[in-house]
This record gives sequence, structure tokens and C-alpha cells, in this order.
Amino acid sequence: METHSINPITSSGVVTVEQLLTAGYTALAVGDYARAERLFRRAVQVNARSAEAWRALADTQTGARHGMCLRWVEYVEGTRRQAQPTPQPVPPALPTVVPRQGRYQARLVGVVGATTLALLLLGSDIAYRERVLPGVHIGPISVGNLQPAAVERAIRQHQQRTAEQLVEVRAGGRSWHIPMRALLRDRSAELARAAIAYGHDPAFWTRATTRARAFLGQEYIVSAPPLDEDAIEAFVAVIADQITRERRDAQVLRTEQGWIVVPEQVGQSIDQIQLAAQVADLLKASAWQAQATPQPLIAAMVYQPPTRTAAQLEPLRQRLQDLAAQPLEIQLGEQRWTMDRSMLMDRTTVIDPAALKPDPALITQQLEPIASQIAVAPQASYLERQAERVRTIVPGNVGRELDREAAIQTIIAALEAHAPQVRLPVREIQPPPGEAEQLGLLAELGRGESQFVTYSSPERDANVAAGGNDIDGVLIAPGEVFSFTQTVGAITWEKGYRWGEMIEAGVMVPSLGGGICQVSTTVFRAAFWSGLEIVERHHHTWRLPWYEVDAPPGMDATIALGGPDLKIRNNTQHHILLKVETDLVTKRQTVVIYGTPDGRKVEMQLLDNGNIGVHRHVINGSQTVGEDTFVSYYSR
Repeated sequence: METHSINPITSSGVVTVEQLLTAGYTALAVGDYARAERLFRRAVQVNARSAEAWRALADTQTGARHGMCLRWVEYVEGTRRQAQPTPQPVPPALPTVVPRQGRYQARLVGVVGATTLALLLLGSDIAYRERVLPGVHIGPISVGNLQPAAVERAIRQHQQRTAEQLVEVRAGGRSWHIPMRALLRDRSAELARAAIAYGHDPAFWTRATTRARAFLGQEYIVSAPPLDEDAIEAFVAVIADQITRERRDAQVLRTEQGWIVVPEQVGQSIDQIQLAAQVADLLKASAWQAQATPQPLIAAMVYQPPTRTAAQLEPLRQRLQDLAAQPLEIQLGEQRWTMDRSMLMDRTTVIDPAALKPDPALITQQLEPIASQIAVAPQASYLERQAERVRTIVPGNVGRELDREAAIQTIIAALEAHAPQVRLPVREIQPPPGEAEQLGLLAELGRGESQFVTYSSPERDANVAAGGNDIDGVLIAPGEVFSFTQTVGAITWEKGYRWGEMIEAGVMVPSLGGGICQVSTTVFRAAFWSGLEIVERHHHTWRLPWYEVDAPPGMDATIALGGPDLKIRNNTQHHILLKVETDLVTKRQTVVIYGTPDGRKVEMQLLDNGNIGVHRHVINGSQTVGEDTFVSYYSR
């Protein structure tokens, strides 16, 4: 890079401001900013009264230093105007060069010397160490030359004269008042410190410039009134809360006297942000002024007109009144309910009566009380037990509930067709599996019956009833073998047995419980027709006619405690249950076996080979699942 050597020293060895400025601008032209700044500083030292030297130095400074140099220019030029009131010829401008970062122009004006400035600054440091500089104001209060305590006192005295002035806000025909002191903060000490701090900056050039301005009579205002923004916002919020009124559209309502129209209401509010700004501006303009109460503030109202008026809704009210006079009848079997048609219409956004339509939500609301009345909860089956016996199978109950979706559509159709009544649709709810289903006691597998009308006595009837009671309610698990004698157990008088007759060694003899074979015969027949496996069965010694009243010969079964027994195996996949019913009036006993049907069927054939008995064929579809023959050999 090409360099230039600039020597501002003249042949006589004396350096002038003009030479230093020329050399400095030449250095700027070639980009040597550091040298230019040194030359401009030296020009100021050579002649502190040169405004051109201060301007040139300002061109090489930034920020506060740039501003300080310009203030010295103002100060020097002001002094020159006072010293030389007659116009002076303007010296020719120095040549101007254009560096890379801007254009610089040399200017020359005289200024007081650096020695005079230093003496002025030193003297003011002593005189105003604890006092405010001349020309300083806090708002309208002049506090120049005062000490700190006097400054605070002056502020408080002024605030006492103005703080009780009232701020008045008017809106919507109402007014609100609050004293200014409630909206201002007490910052007397802070303002006093700010006033005293003016002109006491630790930086030499800043302090010198500030004091020069003050001594030349320029005023300085420390602060505007200290506003309490939170208090202003709270005051405005109170006004807004009291003046705000929600917009309300006219609406139709159902009352005990019928349908009425509630009138509309215009909404109103204020712009809180705008009003807070108005209050702040009023305080800034009036808080420092010892004058009468300021003019009231007029808050702009914001109005919101309703979208529906009472006049618009009157035809709708009349239509709803007409609908209310035509109730809709709801039917379910013999039960009856009525619904108010007008309460089933969507009227929230409707003005034109012709636009009224059924509202599914309102229909659902009206249906709920009815739904609760007709609802029947499903009941699972259960077994009523006595000790280890099942006395009753209580079947599950099917539940019932309203089919809501179908009911809503049915009512909508009735409303649109102006039908006078409607029938409610319901649906069944199947019960959950109960104890009967869990054990497999789902249906009747088979039954056996026997009559004892041809041989009946009070004692024998009592024994048939007692034996049936001992068998009734027996549960037999899958694969388990049922023993009649073990199930009956001891035959005692306490259990209801009485003296009857039985065949023993070919002779009819008295026996406690005589006639119980009527029960075993009935159980045998039930097992036979259920297709269960007959493990053990014995015929009577004699052929007895009362066992052939309602069955062919050979369909009897005898038992004796400690002797012949009737045994049946549960060859199904589920439990089976024996239920016995003894009718002592008709002299008939019935045994029903309950379980889970698996499709088996029973066919019976009488023996035709001269023997007395029956042949059983158990089939399932086309498959044979069991086959057996029961032959009876009677001695007489």
C-alpha cells in the first residue's frame, strides 16, 4: 500500500491550526485515521478557541465524545457572537477530501482557551459540590442553586398544593372522581438526587459541557410527573367494571304462564387502554400545575347492538304457544306419557317460525325420565338351595331398555307429521350367564312319570312324597354315578316316612318307607328317556299293576337299603339336576332331569321274544351313542 508522509511543521518551526487541519484531512484521505485524530487533537491544543478544530476532532469520534466535541463548538461560537456582534468576513473554506468512511470538512472558529475551561470547571466543582446547577427544573419547580434538603422540600410543598386536585372521568352518563395523589408516586428523594446529579458526571468533557450550558442560562428539566401505572390501571378497571354491560339478544322463554319474550339489551364497554393513556396524559399536563381542577375526561363508549329483538321474536313466541297447546302422547304398552311439542324444537337461533325444527338434544332430554321408568335390568339365573339340595332354578330375566336412537327418530317423524301420538321402541337385554348356565342346567333332558292312583294309602303316599323329597334337587357332576340308596340315606320316621308294605322273600311284609320304589321307578324312567347311562337297575319280584298304568311292563325299578340299588352315570359334559314333583291329589309323581342338550334322542322297543322288558336305542343324528336292554323276570 502506498504511504504518504505528512509534516505539518513549517520552515519557521511554528505549527498553525490551519496546517494541522490540512495535514489531518490529508491523512483521512489516505485512510490513516489514527494519525488524523492525533493531528486534530493537537490543533485543539494549539488553539482551543478554534471551532473548526473541534469540528474536525468530532469527525473522528463516536458516541458521547462526538457529542461533547459538538457541544464545545456551540459553546465557542456562542462566546464569539457575544464578543464580536459585528459580522466578520467568512474565511475561505479549507479544502475537502473524501475518505473511505465519509466526508470531512475543516472549519475554524475561535474558542476560549483550555486554561480558562480548566479554571471554570475547578471553580464550579467547589461551588456546586452540594448544590444543584443553575437552570435546573423539576417540572415547573426551579431548584437551581438549592441544596438536597431544600430540593425535596420544594417538591413536597408543590405536590401538597396539587395532589388534592381531582381527576374526573365521565362515561355513559356517570362520573368517577379520584385525587391526583392516588395516581402519583412519591419520588421526591429520587427526583432531588437526579437534579443534583446533573452536571456532576465523572467524565471531564461531559461535566464541562453540562456546566457550560448551565452557566450560559440554558434550562434543564429533570423529570415529568412520576405516574403510578398500576394505580391508573386499577382506577380504569373499576370504571370499566361498573360501566360494562353485556350484550343480550332477545329470547323466548317457557314459563308457567306460557311462552314469553325477554327483551334485548344493548352491550356497552370502554377501551381501557385508551382511557388509561388519557388519564396518564392528563396527569403529565396537570399534575405539576397549581391550578383549578382539570377538565373532565370523556371516555369513549363502545356499543354492541343485539342481533335479535323482541319485535322479531314475537311471531316465534306465538308459534311456540300454539305447539304447547298440542301435547304429543308417548305410548308403551299400557303406559302413557305426554310431551310438550314446543319444548322439543330448536329455537336458539331461529327467528322465523317456519324454520322451527325438532332438536334431537331436547328430545333426548325429555326422553330420559321415561327411559328410566321403563328400564328393566337383566337378571342372571341362580339356584335356590336348601343345604346341599337345589330346590328351585330361578331362570334369568331378560332386561329391557329404551332404544334411544330409534325413539328420537320416531318422535322427530311424529313432530314433522303432526301426529298425535307415538309408540316407543324398546329392545331386550339378554342376562349374563348365571349359576344355571355355568353348571349347564339349560334345559330339560328328559322326564319320567308314574301314577300310584291304583295303589294308594295315606302311609304309602307319605312314603312316596318323603322319598321324592330326598331325591329332589340332587346335582350330579359330569362322569359322576348317582346312587339312589346312598342319596336317600336312612329311612326314618323323622324324615316323614311311615309304615307301608314291601315284598320280601316273595311275601308282602310291613316296612318303614314301604312304597319308596314308586320313586326309584320314576327316577329310572327319567334317566331312561334322558339317554343317561343306567349302571344298575333291578326289577320287582312281582309284576305290579300300578307301575303299568302309564308305562309298558318292565319299566319299574326296585331298591332296598343294603340290597338292590338304582345307579345312573352322568355321561354328559355338564352337570345334571334331578327335580321331583309329587302330586298327592292326582297321585302322580314326576322326575325331570335338567342339563345341557347335546342332540341325543331315545327310541324304545318292547321285547317280542317272550320276555318282558324294553330295548333302548340312544342316537345322535344318524349315529348310535348308546344301546341297552332291560329284561324283567317276575315270579308272579
